[in-house]
Amino acid sequence: MVDPAVDPVAASDPIRAPRRLSALRGELSNPLFRNAYALMANGGLTGLLGLAYWTLGAVSYSAADVGRNWAEIQAIMFVGGVTMLNFLLIRFIPQTARKTGLLVAGAYALGAGAAALLGLGFLLTLGWWGPSFQHLRGFWPGLWFIAMAVAWNLFNQQEGVFTGLRRAGWVPVVNTLFGATKLVLLLALAMSFPHDGVVLSWFIPVMVALVPVNAFIFGRLIPAHARVNSGRGDRPTYREIWRYLGGGYLGGLFQYAAISLIPVIVAAHIDSTTNAYFQMAWALGMMLDLLALTLSLSLTVEGAFDATVLAGSTRAALRRTYTLLIPVIVLIVLCAPFALGVLGHGYAAKGAPLLQLLALATLPKALIELYCGVLRVQSRTRLIALLQGVRFLGVLGLVMAFIDPSRLVTIGFMVLAVNTAVAVFVYPALRRAAAPGPAAGGAAGGASGISGNDIEPRPSATGPERDIT
Repeated sequence: MVDPAVDPVAASDPIRAPRRLSALRGELSNPLFRNAYALMANGGLTGLLGLAYWTLGAVSYSAADVGRNWAEIQAIMFVGGVTMLNFLLIRFIPQTARKTGLLVAGAYALGAGAAALLGLGFLLTLGWWGPSFQHLRGFWPGLWFIAMAVAWNLFNQQEGVFTGLRRAGWVPVVNTLFGATKLVLLLALAMSFPHDGVVLSWFIPVMVALVPVNAFIFGRLIPAHARVNSGRGDRPTYREIWRYLGGGYLGGLFQYAAISLIPVIVAAHIDSTTNAYFQMAWALGMMLDLLALTLSLSLTVEGAFDATVLAGSTRAALRRTYTLLIPVIVLIVLCAPFALGVLGHGYAAKGAPLLQLLALATLPKALIELYCGVLRVQSRTRLIALLQGVRFLGVLGLVMAFIDPSRLVTIGFMVLAVNTAVAVFVYPALRRAAAPGPAAGGAAGGASGISGNDIEPRPSATGPERDIT
């Protein structure tokens, strides 16, 4: 019996409520949406915890310390993130079985080693990066920096493993525990480490979480995946993976650099207090980008499992992305001045206009990310690298040419303009990729102006070109 006071519509139509439940079950039975909604839940929970984290940080630490700590965090996130191989894990885990553990371990080893080397290079060039990073000078601070960068690399690659295994539901669980723990540590360390408590509270939980999470991945999830997928479909060859690694890594590098290197460059050109205002807006804006990324990643996984559903999945992903994004963006644009005003006048005056523009830029970014999801399924990694490179280098060039510490809002205009231009370029190709009918895949393949497929025809599964099974 439905109470009319609770749901008058359902009370007048007793069939409608069961239909809604049936529709919801049907939605969640689709792995594309189940994975995507899990990742979106992760983005929402991470965003809320992040907002609470930076709000408490802003009231518990001075603006100068927040700005310097956040600059160091962004440097660690850049070094650890730009070297991760999530794109490889998401693309090929769905097609592997008993050698999935080998693929994951190899990606971990390559990513962690690259993070350590890049971190060392960053430390050797500290003189280029301005006063916000000089706290890292010396053997022990440098060693700690490299350890945190390696830990961040592995922590983020875990998300790629969960997503590739179609177990993205674990991502919000892990990240919610991480967000809650760092929130507690932020307050606990405010007295004993008043100048470094922010960065310590961020990375101590990351290091602690690596052991139990990966024990679960290697001990339970990967063996289960190997059993379920044994004997299903074609397996990628070693050559296919290595060819994908080249272009895919370059695209991933540009994509992550656009998120984490840009704020490092900005921090090198402004004072620590102004950097606190900038980083608050940038962090919240990049959380919105998670919504644009989630369906793209889920689209890659489902397309790798079954390429015949790519066009239909692309249409569905487009609809869901904008249905969810537009209300959130409107809310951010309306509420940003009031929300950031709680933290102080500087956050509202300098940070809020920037956050509003970054929120608007999420719309063209979503188009670009979905098209990159299509290209990953088609293994057209060179075009991904080209698109991501244009986005990153365009924003970087404009920021370095026109950065003005007194007008942070100009950075938002630059991000919006570059991403809108790239989105206009890719939109016709994305529409062709989403078109129903047998021609959709071919249209997507030739839409970019770069002919041919980046992957050669599959060789025989013998000798050095044997499949990964």
